Amino acid sequence: MATRKAPQNPEEPFQKEQEALRRQWARLLKQYEGQYVALYQGQVVGHSADDEVLAQELFETLGDVPFYIAKIEKQPTVYNLPSPFSE
Repeated sequence: MATRKAPQNPEEPFQKEQEALRRQWARLLKQYEGQYVALYQGQVVGHSADDEVLAQELFETLGDVPFYIAKIEKQPTVYNLPSPFSE
């Protein structure tokens, strides 16, 4: 019986997708600005205005594989969330 071997570094698939995103950034910004884009194995496999809808669609079509979702925008959105431990 063959077993699946876990990657040495569990972050490696995401790092590869981030690199693919950076390489394609200019084209993605022109085509998908304001939307969420999903990458799998370096290729755009979906896009949507809603990241949760996009993720659900990808789980349904790709299964349980590591894919990467990023919002395509000129200036990244920065969230300032208070710590749940601050008073």
